[in-house]
Amino acid sequence: MREYHDHPLIGVGILVIENGKILLIKRGNEPNKGLWSIPGGLVRLGESPEEAAIREFKEETGLNAIIEKLLGVFNIIIKDNEGKIKYHYIVIDYLGKVVSGELRPGDDVLDARWFNINDIKNIQTSITVMKAIEKIEKNKEKF
Repeated sequence: MREYHDHPLIGVGILVIENGKILLIKRGNEPNKGLWSIPGGLVRLGESPEEAAIREFKEETGLNAIIEKLLGVFNIIIKDNEGKIKYHYIVIDYLGKVVSGELRPGDDVLDARWFNINDIKNIQTSITVMKAIEKIEKNKEKF
């Protein structure tokens, strides 16, 4: 169970944007169940953040990716209705590129698909997607 820990968990993800399209997955489990998110998950004991990001990307999308560069480190805190911290993640997101595979949602993913990057503000996304897009726009990166 990932709820109500006494310390933050380390999450990682790979954001892929190609030809004006962004690859997102729809989460099948909490937190962010039902929201479109950057493919990723938790770092396992003994695993580097980069290794975890590549593993999680493959598990959630069926695609093999490479990491091109660090996008950012985000502090995500989600509180319950009583104001207690339910989830606390330090999320390390990378920009990456798909190198092979066939897009298919993993076991804990409801859907995986490419979206036009201009349509992102019209769908329900996790906070990390919006923070990543804001950072990209701030740095004037082109895709």
